[in-house]
Parts: sequence; C-alpha cells; structure tokens
Amino acid sequence: MTHLDIARRRLTTQRLIGAPFRKAEDVVQWLGAVQAQDYAGARWGIGQRVKDCVATDVDRAYAVGKILRTHILRPTWHFVAPEDIRWMLQLTAPRVQQMNSYQYASLALDEAVFRSSQEAFIKALQGANT
Repeated sequence: MTHLDIARRRLTTQRLIGAPFRKAEDVVQWLGAVQAQDYAGARWGIGQRVKDCVATDVDRAYAVGKILRTHILRPTWHFVAPEDIRWMLQLTAPRVQQMNSYQYASLALDEAVFRSSQEAFIKALQGANT
C-alpha cells in the first residue's frame, strides 16, 4: 500500500471524498463523536461531509436534539448522537471524574453536593421547578 493509497483510504473512510452523507446527524453517528470545542470548526467539519449542507442545517440538527454537544470523552466539548450518549457516558465517566477530582476537592464538591444538585435538576426537568 502506497502513501497515496493510505491517504485515499483515510479520506474515503472519513467521508471527505466519495459518497457524502445526507444529514448532519448521519455524520456524527458515523464518526462516533466529533470534537466540538470550537463550535464553528466542528460545524464546518460536519457540513463538509453532507451533500449541499449549509451552516444552518447543522445548527438546526443541534437545536432540535438530533445531535448533542456535551463533555463526553474528556472535559472538552464533543458532538454525539442521542442514541449513543448513555453508553458513552457510562464508558468515559470514570476517567473524566478522576481527571476532575482535584477540582472537585478544591471547590468542596462532594457526593452530598452532587446528590443535591442532581435532585434539583430532576425536579426542574420534570416541571416541578417551584
């Protein structure tokens, strides 16, 4: 395999050449996670893999929840597919929590604080935000 063969295979696998995707969410699902610390750059990275895509197409997919932007693989932003977020969080959370442990300790964030904040979020999201 030549360097040109390797380059062509990488471009094809990354879907930068060849058949484009039809929708932004198809790109995110194909790639698994798209690093999205720089929103505009991530939007461009998705858009260049979708046929006739404009920036607002990616924005719309994000706005309606067809792609999610979260801290999934490390404490930076990533786009992920909604159907993948739970297993990815289960897989990556222990390492992210370990990496954040010093910061948690310095801010006195312990299990009681996390439990209390989780309960507040659950209440707010269930509509009982009185």
